[in-house]
Amino acid sequence: MAHPTFQMNMIFGNLPPTLLELLNNHIILALVVPFLPTTSLLSLSSTSRAFRSLIFITYPQYTFRRLDLSTLPFPFIFGQINSKEVLTGAGATRQLTESEDDYYAAPLRRAFYILKKKEVLDCVTTLILDGLAVPAGLVREILCDRPFNVRILSLRNVKNLGDEKLIQILRYLIRPTRPEGTPKLKALYYFTRPESRTLPHSEPSHLESTPEQPVGVTNIAGSHLGQRPSSNQAILHDTTWTNGKGTLFHPDPSTIQAWVQLLEASRGIITFDTIICHHAPGSLLPPKLATIALGNSGCQTCHTAPEGPRILGQTPAQDLPLLSPPPLFASTVKAAQYPAHGETSIFYARCAECVRDRRCERCNVWWCEDCYTPPKKTRQNDASGDMRLVFIQRAKKRT
Repeated sequence: MAHPTFQMNMIFGNLPPTLLELLNNHIILALVVPFLPTTSLLSLSSTSRAFRSLIFITYPQYTFRRLDLSTLPFPFIFGQINSKEVLTGAGATRQLTESEDDYYAAPLRRAFYILKKKEVLDCVTTLILDGLAVPAGLVREILCDRPFNVRILSLRNVKNLGDEKLIQILRYLIRPTRPEGTPKLKALYYFTRPESRTLPHSEPSHLESTPEQPVGVTNIAGSHLGQRPSSNQAILHDTTWTNGKGTLFHPDPSTIQAWVQLLEASRGIITFDTIICHHAPGSLLPPKLATIALGNSGCQTCHTAPEGPRILGQTPAQDLPLLSPPPLFASTVKAAQYPAHGETSIFYARCAECVRDRRCERCNVWWCEDCYTPPKKTRQNDASGDMRLVFIQRAKKRT
């Protein structure tokens, strides 16, 4: 008996392949899925049993490898389940206590519980939780317990998570007595700002639709691959270590030294989206977190820096930060450190102390220690008796 597809081709001629036939090719599926929001993927799985089987059973290692929950409407997508039936470290069910952390972690725990029931939670190797409520207890479960298998975790601008608690969890992960092959986590986004998204000026209602407006999976952002932004969309461009200049984040002064010690202890184990600034050679300043991207042109005068630039492929990977956004097609540190298309692979990065009084915050031009010494500020009394600042310029010749 002839194959059904062959019979259809005999009747209707050579028809183009359907979407289901295209996505059944795992290579095409792996290239398409990273560009689809999680809402689109779940909507597609609800259209038919064939798509649901393809997404949840046949190729979950491709469809759920990179899971972005930062924009997911949990009540609408995951539905309502018993609020006391949640995922714990041992994978069992327990009674929620009335603590604040449990309250804020409930939406994510419900999502993880359903993904575990569908046996796809262990396929998630890149997990993005930017801007969500992620208490320390939930972070510990993600990083330490089964069935989580997260290699790259993004916790940028999360709520209900303090620096001190996160530092304690990470210190536990990299302890000298940790089991062989641990930790699973290789990259952590925490310091920099999340990349902005394409935001429509007028957001359509989820409950109402007009005849002129398409509905269903084709009306969800990201479903039309390769489509140019329309006039009613605003594209917001981001600043990262390699594509711009300026301050990328402001660390908490009370935890800077703790973070520096952690980054030094995590060298070669966990990579972060910032690096340690050791300052210029001969500096007496203690190491700090690099917070300012200085572009790729170097000092305004000598076009370099005493410590030299950071160059992808030449600088050790342990001395390079993770670049935004988290990688689409691989859950590795190498992919997370590779600049996007059109961005330079050479950049300079320093802390605020290194460029104090030697950088214009408006035009982001800066000078290194060999080319410019800031004027010394002293106080003197003038004839009127007022206290004024007198700047004494000290010229220093380049050696």
